[in-house]
Amino acid sequence: MRIFLPSLALGLLFLGVAGFWAFASWRTGRELDAWLDREAALGRTWTCPDRAIAGFPFRLEVSCGTPSFTGVADGRSVSGSLGRVMAVAQIYNPNHVIVEAQGPLAVRAQSGETLDLDFTLARASIMGKPGAGLDRFSLEISEPRLKIASSRLPPISVGATMADFHIRRTPDRPTADGAFDVASLVQRASVPMLDQWLGGSDTTDATVLATITRAEPLAGRGLPVELERWRTEGGRLQLSQFSVTRGTKRVDAAGTLNIDELHRLQGRLDLTVAGLDEVLQSFGLSPRNAAIGGLIASVLGGGRKSQAQAAAPQQDPAGKGVMLPLRLDNGKVMLGPIPVANLVPLY
Repeated sequence: MRIFLPSLALGLLFLGVAGFWAFASWRTGRELDAWLDREAALGRTWTCPDRAIAGFPFRLEVSCGTPSFTGVADGRSVSGSLGRVMAVAQIYNPNHVIVEAQGPLAVRAQSGETLDLDFTLARASIMGKPGAGLDRFSLEISEPRLKIASSRLPPISVGATMADFHIRRTPDRPTADGAFDVASLVQRASVPMLDQWLGGSDTTDATVLATITRAEPLAGRGLPVELERWRTEGGRLQLSQFSVTRGTKRVDAAGTLNIDELHRLQGRLDLTVAGLDEVLQSFGLSPRNAAIGGLIASVLGGGRKSQAQAAAPQQDPAGKGVMLPLRLDNGKVMLGPIPVANLVPLY
């Protein structure tokens, strides 16, 4: 009897876990079918070939062989496909989903535009409750290689060793603010277009740290609709850090941006530029003109540090060079009081 009771308890526990897992896997398949039906009713058709649900006893794993999509995105008919995709959640924590995908991602528009994104592996982490919105999302792509072709623009080809993107609800802020922290990093990017403009073949590193308010990530309404909602609700992009480094050249920016009534960017950015003379020379300007450029920057933005100041760590610890105020207002980009470019509507 002493041996029989523990065995019976273990058997009942196993049956209970098996029953719960069977119910959870059935519910997962049902929810996936319901989502596919809702998307189809909106004119977006998704397929999940060779769908399988596994992971017994403690995980739920949903995999698709080569998922595809056809429908309308931003007013254009598009189709797309991706390599094998697998989503995994622990059975005791179904609100945290890990997704792994294999490349390539291929997108085709009826108008002729193409997008091809190949990569070694893409991983995503999604946290949130159904009906309560997104809490946290992270995406990391290893060795991405992007190619875009269009009849209206020259072909674009870029690559990197790694790219990631992270978004989370901003701690200690009311949910009604819709505030999310955003961080992104690109390492050792190869951008042939920059090679042509700036000369050389140095790789590029980029970092973005920002907070966006009135955001509704993954709402699925389409970019123009979502941007208009964000504008009318007073959304702001508070850019804490935007930095791009390419060899000895570096640009840092911080400021606040939003969208005006004509759907153009507006706001102010404080730029700090290192290697300004070298950039000017790469555009064919003489060293004398480069010196004039440094003088203009001093007048507009606070000035280049003198050699004595640059040697003082407390005054210029990062060796950052030239500061420039950039203002986006009334459809123009202003460098100090000087207009340098016109802005077009985003949508």
